[in-house]
Amino acid sequence: MEINNNIIYNNKEGIEYIQFKKLLDYGIKHAYTLKGNNINFRSNSKEEKSSYEKIFKALELDINTLVKPFQNHTSNVKCIDKVMSRDKLKDVDGLITDKENIALVTTNADCILFLIYDPVKKVIGNVHSGWRGTCQKILEKAIVKMINYYGSNPNDIMCFISPSIRKCHFEVDEDVKILYESIFAFTKRTNEFIKKSEIKNDKYMIDTILINQMLLEGLGVKKENIIDCGICSVCNSDKISSYRVEGKEFKLATSIISL
Repeated sequence: MEINNNIIYNNKEGIEYIQFKKLLDYGIKHAYTLKGNNINFRSNSKEEKSSYEKIFKALELDINTLVKPFQNHTSNVKCIDKVMSRDKLKDVDGLITDKENIALVTTNADCILFLIYDPVKKVIGNVHSGWRGTCQKILEKAIVKMINYYGSNPNDIMCFISPSIRKCHFEVDEDVKILYESIFAFTKRTNEFIKKSEIKNDKYMIDTILINQMLLEGLGVKKENIIDCGICSVCNSDKISSYRVEGKEFKLATSIISL
């Protein structure tokens, strides 16, 4: 796995993870976890509890501040003002808060996890966006909620993109290709993020990272404030959890952010 100039690699308390340099510059505690022995954030797995204990200890966070939604590939984004249990966050895939001592948590295994930070209004967000979430523009909805609820200025907002499946491996059938063409026709750039597979004639490759970058820029988020780790979960499945590679036995990684 190649580490670029936007991120750093850590190994503490028996868990490996990456962090974004820019977020560290602002003193924001955060992480995206890598694969490791007995590391799995999948709900009800035997490793889930100890995995969270390890990453929270590594980040010097109180595990009692953990707030994790019951993700279900929705476009629902919730503003959080206190710690609450997962069963109160059903069908929620995005979290936002301006409160300290709250750790916003999401999980993935190919889907995109976006960490969001507004250094002026001191607001953070954590958004899970698979291909369905991207179709529903959940990231756009999260940014709009930051603007409307917390008074954020899009020019101040920064968005950090986690390891996820990339255009090199996000292969879809024609029905999904047509869906994306229809939803994002307004961009007049579908030829940039939808390509015919060079390997299979009946398949298409979709660049969901580019689509979300376009949505962010359309809202006024500065291009230089969209910071991508550039890591494909499928290309790096030895270190990154990937449903497409692991199948039914897939494990989950977690992304954490806290003021």
